Amino acid sequence: MPTYLYGDSSPFPAGYDFLSELKTFVRAASRALLLAHEADQLEQNLGERAQEHLHAIEAAQAFFDQVTALVADRAARAPAPQLVGGYAQEILGYVEKLSAQAKQARAEHLDAESVAATQAIGSRRAELRTVLAEYLLADPLPTEAWALSLHLGGTSPHGQAMLQHPDGLTTSFTVDVSADDAWGRPRKVGEISPGLSLQVGFKKAFLRSSLHPDIHALDDFFIGELELGPETMELHLRRKPDSPRDAFVLDLDVGADGEPAAKIARRGDKSGESDAPFVVQGEDLARVVELAEALRQECERLIGRKTRLLSAQLDDRDVFERGLVRQVFERIARRMAPVAAEVDAHSPNPEELSLKIQNADGRREELYLRKQDLVALVAPLPPEAQALFAGLSFLPPSPPPAVPPLATSG
Repeated sequence: MPTYLYGDSSPFPAGYDFLSELKTFVRAASRALLLAHEADQLEQNLGERAQEHLHAIEAAQAFFDQVTALVADRAARAPAPQLVGGYAQEILGYVEKLSAQAKQARAEHLDAESVAATQAIGSRRAELRTVLAEYLLADPLPTEAWALSLHLGGTSPHGQAMLQHPDGLTTSFTVDVSADDAWGRPRKVGEISPGLSLQVGFKKAFLRSSLHPDIHALDDFFIGELELGPETMELHLRRKPDSPRDAFVLDLDVGADGEPAAKIARRGDKSGESDAPFVVQGEDLARVVELAEALRQECERLIGRKTRLLSAQLDDRDVFERGLVRQVFERIARRMAPVAAEVDAHSPNPEELSLKIQNADGRREELYLRKQDLVALVAPLPPEAQALFAGLSFLPPSPPPAVPPLATSG
C-alpha cells in the first residue's frame, strides 16, 4: 500500500487522498448552497411581489372608490337629479366593472408569477436533493455503524442500508443486491456458518409422555429475509428459496443486562402460524452470536452497492423537509478544517495544497490542488454562504477593516 506524506515530505497521519475529498466536498457544497440561495431568493421575491400586488389592488380600489364617490356627489348636486340619475347609475356600473376587471387582472398576474416561481423553487429544491444524494453516494464520510435489511426471496432480491456517520448524520439507501455475486443468488445458512444445529423447542417421545429436545440442522435452509444491525439480527429461514412461507425465524437482541439474547420460532408449513418462541441458551446462543457476526462480515460488502438515497437525517430531523442541507455541509466542513489547516501548513507553495504518495519502491508522486480552483467554485456564492468554507484554508484572507483617518485640528 502507498504511504501518504505532506507536501514537505513529513508523514501525513490521515493516510489518504485528502485533496480529492476536499475538492469533491467544495464542489458539492458550493453547488448545494447556490441552489439553496436561489430558492430562498425566489421565495423572498415571490413574497415581495405578492405585497406589491396587494398594494396595487388597494391603490386601484381607492381610486375607483374616489371616482364612485365623485360621480354620486355630482349626481346628487345636479340641478335636475331625475334627469342625470340614470346616466350616473350607468357610469357607476361601468366604474364597478372596471374595478372588478382591474382586480381580476392583478390576481391572474400574481397567480402566473406564483406558478412560475413555485416551479422554479421546486426545481432547485429537487436539484439540491440530487446534489447531496450524489455526494453521499460517493462514500465521502466515515461510517460509525450500519444496519441492513435484505429481502432475498423470489427472483428480485433487494435491500436497504442505514448508515450512521459522525456529527449526528444518518443516511439510508437502496442496495443493489442482485448485482452481488454472493447475495444475488439464493444462499443457505451452511454457506455462512457450517454445521449449525439449534434446539427449537421440545417434542414428545414416541409412545411416551416425556419431552425431548427438538433439534434441527439448519445448514440447508435458505435465507429469505435478514434484518441486521450492530448488535441485532432477525433471520427468516425457508426450506426452498422461492417458498412463500418461513420455516424458522431467529431473533438476536441485547437483553436488559446488556448480554445477547436469542429466540427461535417455528412456523407451520401450511398455516404459516408460529409456535411460541423458544429461548436459545448455552452453546446454541454462542452459535447464534457467531452466525450474526459471520453474516455481518458477509454483508458488509453490500454497503458499497448503494444505488439511491432514501433519506438523510441530522439529529433525527429530516434534512430536506427541515431545510438542513447547509447544516450538513457545515458539520462536514468543521470536521475537515483541522486536516486542511495541517495540509496547508505543510505545503511548500502558498498557492497550493499539496500531498505526496510514496510507493512501495520508494518513488514519490506529488498531489496538489490549486487554491484558486476552489475559490472559483465558491465565487458565485454570496459572502454569507462563502463563510462556510472559511476554515478550509483556501480562501484568501479578508482585508482588515478600513481605519478612518484621524481628525486634524485646524
